[in-house]
Amino acid sequence: MRRDRLGAWVIAASLLSLPFILPHVVEDFAEEITRRVGLSTGSGAFLLGGYLALQSLGLILVTAGKRSGFLLTFWIGLIWVAGGLLDHGPGLLKGGFRSGVPSVLWVVGLVLTQSVSAALAAWGAWGRRGGGG
Repeated sequence: MRRDRLGAWVIAASLLSLPFILPHVVEDFAEEITRRVGLSTGSGAFLLGGYLALQSLGLILVTAGKRSGFLLTFWIGLIWVAGGLLDHGPGLLKGGFRSGVPSVLWVVGLVLTQSVSAALAAWGAWGRRGGGG
């Protein structure tokens, strides 16, 4: 697969995660995740904004064909997946997670789309040679 086509798939998978990320994070904030991790709501929101900015930067760099964009997108995706599974996996396995089906859909959708994004980004970063960045 050509790097530009691979990049398009990476970008698509990452962007497809946003409809799952947004409601999930809003629900996390409603469940006072920031207090649980020792942050104020404002600090948590600021960190989330920075994280989404890094995700966006990765996609911009992927668009430019830069290896650094694939690397950044890989790490961003890996952190989303690990965070989702570590924080919510046990609750999902027990059943009756938060508000039910919508909550489960948001976490599962986030984990699946970011897993695909990270896997494709890994291929772009390490599976292909050449390109700047």
